[in-house]
Amino acid sequence: MPPRTPIDPEALRPSARIHAASRLDASYLAYAKSIAHGNSDPKLRLEVCRQFVRCGMIGETVAMLATLMDVRDLRGSVTEIMGELRALRRARSEDHLFLPAAGIADAGAKDRGYWVVPADSDTTLIAFAGKAQLLGLSIYFMHSLLGRLNANLIYLFDWSNNFYFGGVSGLGGSVDATVERLRGLCAELKSRRVLCLGQSAGGFGALHYGVKLGADGVMTFSPILLPVTRGKVRERIGNRIGRSLTDADTQLREQIAAAPRAPHIEIVYGTENKADVASARYLADLPMVVEHPLPGVSDHGTIQVTVANNTFGPLLDSFVRASGPGGWRGGDQSLSCDSQ
Repeated sequence: MPPRTPIDPEALRPSARIHAASRLDASYLAYAKSIAHGNSDPKLRLEVCRQFVRCGMIGETVAMLATLMDVRDLRGSVTEIMGELRALRRARSEDHLFLPAAGIADAGAKDRGYWVVPADSDTTLIAFAGKAQLLGLSIYFMHSLLGRLNANLIYLFDWSNNFYFGGVSGLGGSVDATVERLRGLCAELKSRRVLCLGQSAGGFGALHYGVKLGADGVMTFSPILLPVTRGKVRERIGNRIGRSLTDADTQLREQIAAAPRAPHIEIVYGTENKADVASARYLADLPMVVEHPLPGVSDHGTIQVTVANNTFGPLLDSFVRASGPGGWRGGDQSLSCDSQ
């Protein structure tokens, strides 16, 4: 049996840092208000609109877009954001069921990098935030989407931006220590099926940890894979965590291929983003990998793209169905790659 680790009651509330990463602070909102007029740089206003969309702020986005309607050079971008707003309204129609109540943030343990949301389910989904500490969209907005799943949710944040090689604050200072704590959390949640989800750098984390956890399935959106396997990115991570990374640490393809129980893997990426295509190709011929190329898409933020075109939900539902009926054996050490 996997080790039983009681869930800290405080972990059931997002830490102050998670709360801050998922919202726009007062200074940014003041800045947005200061440029909400026709004499300011329209490109700055457009970027504010994009930030509002990522945080699910419908009314604020509409108000700022109104200042851009007559900017000819930005009509295409404005039309794109309006499409995202329509998707946002659909996705948020039942937000009140899933979003945390005001003041839920835990003022203690400010740097804790995980948040547990039980659902009395035998399926647990572990979501790995990317470099901006988002899943393409703010964690609260994503929770309004993922909350519709019949799954326990564990949100993870990599405050050091080291592709999760430094572990997760509050769960351990290394990959192995964090994996052991995650096994305990999943066991405490009585998980029979464990799934992982991530975008960008979080996609690398989802694959790496998913293999070591013996997860049933891993879904990644535009995962950054190849840059971590060699060169300056790998060297920079090693310098930050205090030890050099080896091929055995970073070569996910070999780890997945050698795993006694490799997860079902799905990769979503835009066909016009060369870096994302290359990372997808790195895993493409493995038998457990399913690709979802998005024709004509160059955007790295493919979660946001699929939410906007109303395909995120169907993709996620299909992934959950394809990842098996359960039977997770996270306590069996032989199921995790010994790459660390």
